[in-house]
Amino acid sequence: MSFLSPWMIAAAAGLTVPPLLLLYFLKLRRQEMPISSTFLWKRAVEDLHVNAPFQRLRSNLLLILQLLILLLAAIALGKPMLEQALSHESTLVLMIDQSASMTVAEANGLTRLEIAKREAKKLIDGMSDDARAMIIAFCDRATVVSSFDTNREALKRKVDSIEQTQSKSTLSEAIALAEAYSQNLIIGGQTTGSDIAPTSAAPAASAIIFTDGRVEDAANVSLERIRSDNVEVVTVGKRDDNVGIIAMDARRNYEQPDLLEVFATVQNFGPEPVRCDAVLRVRDEDGIASQIDVQELSLAPGRLSSEDAPPESGADENAESKEASSSGSKRQAAPPGSVAAVAFDEFAYTGGGIIEVSLTVDDALVADNRAWTVINPPRHVDVLLVTAGNLYLEKVFTGLPVSTKIISPAEYETLDDEALIEDGRSKFDVVILDRYSTDRLPQGNYFFWGSVPKIEGVSMGPRTEDVFIVNWDETHPILRHVNVETIQVYEEFPMQLPSDADVLLEGETSPVLSLLSRDGNDYLICSFPLIMEDAESGEPMANTWWFAKIHFPVFVFNAVQYMSASVAPGAKSSIPPGEPVQVPVANRRKSLNIVRPDGTVDEVPTGGATSTHYARTRLVGVYEARGATAGQDRFSVNLFNQNESDISPAASFSIGASKVASGSRLTSVNRPFWQWVLLGILGVLLFEWIVYNKRVFV
Repeated sequence: MSFLSPWMIAAAAGLTVPPLLLLYFLKLRRQEMPISSTFLWKRAVEDLHVNAPFQRLRSNLLLILQLLILLLAAIALGKPMLEQALSHESTLVLMIDQSASMTVAEANGLTRLEIAKREAKKLIDGMSDDARAMIIAFCDRATVVSSFDTNREALKRKVDSIEQTQSKSTLSEAIALAEAYSQNLIIGGQTTGSDIAPTSAAPAASAIIFTDGRVEDAANVSLERIRSDNVEVVTVGKRDDNVGIIAMDARRNYEQPDLLEVFATVQNFGPEPVRCDAVLRVRDEDGIASQIDVQELSLAPGRLSSEDAPPESGADENAESKEASSSGSKRQAAPPGSVAAVAFDEFAYTGGGIIEVSLTVDDALVADNRAWTVINPPRHVDVLLVTAGNLYLEKVFTGLPVSTKIISPAEYETLDDEALIEDGRSKFDVVILDRYSTDRLPQGNYFFWGSVPKIEGVSMGPRTEDVFIVNWDETHPILRHVNVETIQVYEEFPMQLPSDADVLLEGETSPVLSLLSRDGNDYLICSFPLIMEDAESGEPMANTWWFAKIHFPVFVFNAVQYMSASVAPGAKSSIPPGEPVQVPVANRRKSLNIVRPDGTVDEVPTGGATSTHYARTRLVGVYEARGATAGQDRFSVNLFNQNESDISPAASFSIGASKVASGSRLTSVNRPFWQWVLLGILGVLLFEWIVYNKRVFV
């Protein structure tokens, strides 16, 4: 609040308040008259107590009310003006970031999400009467919290309903929703092909993004229907101190499965050096936690100061790099010493449970200070190899720590269900089918070499020559320590797979190695076999010399580990926040109870299927699926996201190639407030009149 004439307040108060107080200080002079009643003796005695011309100022409600009236009148003479934020936009799209970095608590005790909500509600209060707004919350996915509405109170309630998540932050889906909701739909014409896209009669929408700037895909977002100069960002947050776990793995020793090895990678994202401890704990099947090991860490600052930064080759390149880094589209390399690899001491553990690594550090972001993975008891993996004869595969499995049974395709089809299925699932951890396609697929894990499962959406074309691997996912556990560049294949069968298949090796025209999940089954499909029949003689011949290389048994073992999820439990039991997880259902139960890390329980209907999907995984921690298949009834969610762990607010923000202005589309205007002060004076006068008439004195 401001005043146009602040001097009038002091002048009016100085002229009116002292005379009022003086009236209450003055002694009443009454004429003494003898009367026959004692009714007025008490007041007369009180008047005689003071012989001086002034009496003591007593607590008096009327005096307080009269002083308040004079004070309000003086304030009204000062012409008070109320500063109010007013938006001139008639169509607003408010996009509020609810990702993990928005959980940071700032100096005022509010989280970044709470600050963003407060700023959004200010903007809603400043909307003009004919303006409308919609609200979108975004993290790894975007959600329409409220479609376009003109009711300010309803919009603010919707803003308050946005929940905090611990997922990563992506903007592409939020922008797509904003553009879709702010445009008219296509109108169909009378004839085929005459559909037209009309020009919307409503004014162009303006988008306001409330975020700390840690948006992962900002550089890849394209604005199509919303103009870039109609997009602004309100950056929230100031803290930048954080140390986080960015990777963790737990695995059993290859030769001694009773021994467990745990590794973690920790990074300092703050500007100051940090010393802390990394603590390893194990929680067994009964929920009893034991501390196993502690490793001391000393981390250098996560960002170099301007004096320590290496010289850049050019000013333009430096500016471009800083801008890309600040907008979340490109991360600069971590300074030396800010990242530490933690290798805990190997320890004996024969049971199952939860492996936890935690940091003893007090920083701004809590979600990345702990990491978990599920470990199962050590056991031998049972593998069923279905082949008409493959010496190379048979020799590989003789050297692996797995139990292998080899049968022919004919034996597989005639095998009794009791020998193949147990409790509705395959009795074998992994079934490998060499050059044999089948539809006999009880729930389980299958590895197809040069063949495909006979399920909908999967087919195999005629064999082709000259196979070239042009791309691969070297980060996937199946390809760990596999030198893909040296793989040479002569012929393959091109595969047609659904769009949700995860391609690990990609050829020029079709996938070479892919992962597919369907109806509770996991399929690893390879488009080429190790042995092919010669097109002319029909004799078997080697289709690749990969089996002669040292990393071929490593690949087979990785595949068995990943598919069985028993030797390397971290492979499948840990997922990033927001990613759906497939949960196998025991005995075709009608529902599962998922216990979340915060203790809440979600009931998930299964419809009697062998598996179900669960997608409410936006909190880090360990989830327990009660009623799921034993050994696969728990999974962990870990942040493991450097972009979210780097919590320093972005200095600038860009969407695609367009730099977005900071601030908001609010204009500060001064509106007279004196009329409300006059209403207050009238209210006090009315109250004083009531008090005076009731002769109430304090």
